[in-house]
Order: sequence, then structure tokens, then C-alpha cells
Amino acid sequence: MNSIIILTVVVFILFMSRGITGPISSLYMEYLGADYVNIGFLGALFSLTAFFSNYLFGRMLDRLSRRKIFLLLGLAALSMDNLLTALIPRYEYRFPLGILEAAAQAAYSTSSLALMGDLLEKREKTRGRRMGTYRGLGSLGFGIAAFISGSIADLLSIRAPFILAAIFLAVAFFLSLSIKESKTTDQLSSVSKACTTQNKQHIQESEDPSISRLNKQKPLAPLLVSTFLWFLVIGAVYSVWANYMVSEIGYDQAEMSRLWAIASLSELPFMILSGWLSDRLGRLTLMSLGLLMWAFIFLGYVLAPMKPWIVLIQLCRGFAYSAFISTSMTYAAEARLKTQRGRVAGLYNSLGSIGSMAGSLMGGSLSQFTGFRTMITINAAIIFVGAVYVAFAAIKTLRNPRL
Repeated sequence: MNSIIILTVVVFILFMSRGITGPISSLYMEYLGADYVNIGFLGALFSLTAFFSNYLFGRMLDRLSRRKIFLLLGLAALSMDNLLTALIPRYEYRFPLGILEAAAQAAYSTSSLALMGDLLEKREKTRGRRMGTYRGLGSLGFGIAAFISGSIADLLSIRAPFILAAIFLAVAFFLSLSIKESKTTDQLSSVSKACTTQNKQHIQESEDPSISRLNKQKPLAPLLVSTFLWFLVIGAVYSVWANYMVSEIGYDQAEMSRLWAIASLSELPFMILSGWLSDRLGRLTLMSLGLLMWAFIFLGYVLAPMKPWIVLIQLCRGFAYSAFISTSMTYAAEARLKTQRGRVAGLYNSLGSIGSMAGSLMGGSLSQFTGFRTMITINAAIIFVGAVYVAFAAIKTLRNPRL
């Protein structure tokens, strides 16, 4: 089976594992005795570990020129982590397990992004659409699982979704054994033993003219700043979003998870559309649009959280999420050549992790002491500033169609 197809099936299953646990994770921590501040600290610990792990794994990917081994290790550890999480009696046990989960997630995320970048390296004109399809199917898996997550927790046990997630990840691990890395990665590894970095790049470009057309020096600042701000506000709002919807607005667990699923299920067509648009309008243009939409979505949570408006808000959330994530992933995968792709992927994920850490701390603390609505409004203002910054960066690079 084609490695791109296998990798896509694996990301679909992995996101199913996230979808089955994501909507009820903060509720599960509350069930185990954690308050909102503790939930925030748990998220911060996860993000801090992921920050260092992503950077480390990114450098190791480039140094060893191997992606698959890190992919397999990450999936195996994630499966074990979910199984153990389902068995713990108190939330304090989540601290060491959170460290394991963060490191495992970093190993998977960095290696899968670098590997997909390798596999799509020669598909310059359709790279955005193909990356959007890959990531969109992950969102479809998340949405399907999220739709039934609350019902499973209500009917069986709030621990049951974590057991199912462990099973999903074990299946993903065995499927990943069939993935084959691109031949050019192996060739580049052998060249690196005899050449300097400059010579390696020259040899690679002469062997594959399509690579020489890539923009090797895409500015990283807009990507990294926007990634940090995006994960900051997402980490703040969604670390306690389920608690807000259940405790303050009045939805039950099943209704809350279905609302979450509406956004996730819409992401597959929106990811494909976003990838297509980014191939034509430019990556930074679409990223700025996605960031701007988040400001209005957060305001919608504050002003119109009830049906039917919340359904429309969640659909808008699906497009905003897709516009930023699929485009930023494509940007990160193409910003540098293969010799530095792992490092860029690691740096991209690391900035996301540190943003999530700061967001979890901010979201949990502000929710505890000032209320959910104030916390969400503050994050709407933050992401609006980020949208303006990326819009100016897009204008500056508008003359270069490859940006």
C-alpha cells in the first residue's frame, strides 16, 4: 500500500483516539478531583514537556535521516498512556503520565509532519490541497469519535473512552509498520557523510530540478509568531470549554461532545478547500483570515452560546481551524529543504506547545478567578492582534507567489 495512504489512515485513527477522549478529558480530571487551576497546570506540564521534546526530536530526525522509528515509538507510548490513564484513581497520577503523553505525541507529530513533507516534496503545485486532505481526514476521525464520546461516557463510564483510545492507537501502530520512507531521504543520508551542508543542497537540487524551485528561505517569523498565538488562545479556551458548556451554559456531556463534533466533522471539506485556496491565494493570506475568524468565534461563545447560533459558530470554527492548521502545516513542511525539515517541524510544534502551555495556565486561572466569559473575551482580543500581524506579513510578501 502507498505510504501516503497508510500515513493518512494512521492519522485518521490517531485523531479518533483524540476525539474519543478530548471532549471529556477536563471533565475526567474534575471527576478525579482536579479543580480548574489543577487542570490548567496539567495542560501546562504537557505543553512544557512537548516544547522540549518537539525540538529534540526535530533535530534527531534530521541528524539520523529517519522518521519511521520515531513514529512507531510515539504511537506505542500513546497507546500505553491512554490505557494507564483509564486506570488511575486520582488526578495526581496524570502528572507523570502527562509527561509520557507529551513526549510520545511530540515523537509522532514531528516525525509524521517531516515524513509527509518528504513524500509531498515533488508535488509543489498541489502540496497545499494534499496536505489539507491528509489533515482533514484526521479531523474527520476526531469528529466521528467526538460525536459519540459523551454518550460512551454517560452509558458506560467516563474511563471507557480512554480504553478505546488505547485500542485505536495500537491498531495505528501495527499499520505504521508498513510505511516506507522516501528513497531520497536515504540517499541524502549517505551524501551527508561525505559533503558539507552547502554541497548536499547543491547535489540534491541538481538531481531533482523540482526541488530547486522551492523557496528555500520562506520567512519563519510569521509562521512561528502566529503558531504561538494560535495555540495560546486555543489552549486557554479549549482547556475548559467543556466545563463552560456543561457547568455554565447547561449542556449535558452528550450535547457538548456533539457540538464539538460539528466543528470537527466539517473540517474535512474545509481542510481540502483551505489547501486549495492556499495554493492560489498564498499561505500567509489564508492564515491571517483563519486567525481573524477565531476572534469572532470566541465572541460568539460569549454572546450567543445557545442553539441554533452555537451550531453556526461551530461551523465557522471548523473553517477557521482548517484555514490555519492545514496552511501552517504546509508552510512548515515546505519552508526549508529536507536537510532541515525535521528541525522546522520540531520548531513549529515546539512553539505550539509553549503556546498551549501558556494558554492552559491562563485559561484555567482566569476561568477560576474571573469567570469563563472574561477569559474568552481576552483571548478574542489576543488572536485579533495576531491576525493583524500576519495580514501585514502577507502584504509584504504578496509579490512572491510562493509565500
